[in-house]
Amino acid sequence: MKVERRLNVLIYLNDDWREEWGGSFEIWDKQMKNKVASFVPIFNRMVCFSTGSDTFHGNPETVNHPQGEPRMSIAMYYYTATWSDTRKSHTTLFKPRPGTADKTDWAVTRQALARDVLPPILHRKLAGPLSRIGF
Repeated sequence: MKVERRLNVLIYLNDDWREEWGGSFEIWDKQMKNKVASFVPIFNRMVCFSTGSDTFHGNPETVNHPQGEPRMSIAMYYYTATWSDTRKSHTTLFKPRPGTADKTDWAVTRQALARDVLPPILHRKLAGPLSRIGF
């Protein structure tokens, strides 16, 4: 479709969520060296931010609700028809947080490599079987 995601909007749905239960949304600087902001997923909080290849964000801390409740949200995206054929499409770009045990998901990396190396018709044919064996 040649579109780019430009804007993310998250609306949190949990009543009475506490910071110590984890699941806070984090925004990091472009070098992935400093956390710029963190938002506890409290009910009706909306987080809206511009997104691109260098807007590092996520929910890296494990949710630890005492009754096992999940962190719930609605995610919405705004796209623009500005994609250029000179750019390479990609899935989420992962960078580990400094001082953590964050690790690259090698299955995602292998899938991206297969997409780059295999002819498109072969990649589409093998995408399902390759994902089942962790490739």
